[in-house]
Amino acid sequence: MNELLALAIEAHGGIHRWQEVSHFRVAASITGDVWTLKGKPGVLADVELEGEARDQRVKITPFPWPGRYTTWEPHRQTIETDDGMLVAERRDPVASFAGLTRRSSWDDLHAAYFAGEASWNYLVAPFVLARPDFITEEAGPWDEDGQTWHRLLVTYPETIVAHCRQQTYYFDSTGLLRRLDYTIDILGGVPAVHYPSDYREFAGIMVPRRRRIYVRNPDGSPVRDSVSLAIDVGNVTFI
Repeated sequence: MNELLALAIEAHGGIHRWQEVSHFRVAASITGDVWTLKGKPGVLADVELEGEARDQRVKITPFPWPGRYTTWEPHRQTIETDDGMLVAERRDPVASFAGLTRRSSWDDLHAAYFAGEASWNYLVAPFVLARPDFITEEAGPWDEDGQTWHRLLVTYPETIVAHCRQQTYYFDSTGLLRRLDYTIDILGGVPAVHYPSDYREFAGIMVPRRRRIYVRNPDGSPVRDSVSLAIDVGNVTFI
């Protein structure tokens, strides 16, 4: 593990604390222009996310309306009633995005896939980057808004479903994540810039309570006239 990643993991709670975590539960509001664009405004405005810290599994409740929930794994999705009756199922869900463009409408399972994949990756970072199948490389400083952040280039393994294979993490001098750059493959490769802020400690883990994601200009600046995705977090539990 390189020095920057080690600093970041320690700043977010430390690897030993994370190794004690097996599950998370998060109260969140997930809004933004992407849901309107995809014909799903408000579908995730008040939800609870439950997931596993090691394996890519997330449950979102309620979804798509009260009395139902959705489960997400890379190779299978479901929508079920609160008493466990299966309403819908999709296997190999990433294949369902083939042929869709950035402006194509989504069905409920498309929306749940995006929310599940995104939320899992956001909540387990930066700890997941310490896995031996991730490739990380320091890329030097970045100046923004009068601050200097330190960049970490990350290559994700094929075993992890993510927005894209290569992403850039920006950490401040204390090791907290301040920016994240990626492209979103299932949105046609749109470049995004992601700003976490308003950090709070929950059971020894530092979590940003506010995330704002924008389309990214070629020079790296955000297109701030439109918030693509807004994530606001209430309570977080780590088990």
